[in-house]
Amino acid sequence: MSAGATLAEALALTRAMLAAAREGSWQEVARLDGERARRLGAVERAPDDTAVLQDMLALNEEITRCALVSRDAAADAWTRRLRALRGANAYLDIARG
Repeated sequence: MSAGATLAEALALTRAMLAAAREGSWQEVARLDGERARRLGAVERAPDDTAVLQDMLALNEEITRCALVSRDAAADAWTRRLRALRGANAYLDIARG
């Protein structure tokens, strides 16, 4: 496998990671990241790889933004559930006397 093909495959995997991140499929993102790491580990850096690597970095930034949005949504959902639980417990305490 040539280094160029490996880098192109790593870029394709990064695009697939972003698609999975946009869907909230974080296990798939992690699986693809492992595969991408293996591909990148086999790459011998060439001077003309800069554009591809810049594309991967830009995609990684978008994946990170998706992760932050997902994390914040999960935290908000957790907070709402905790408030509901506290409200239910307060009601039960009052109802029990």
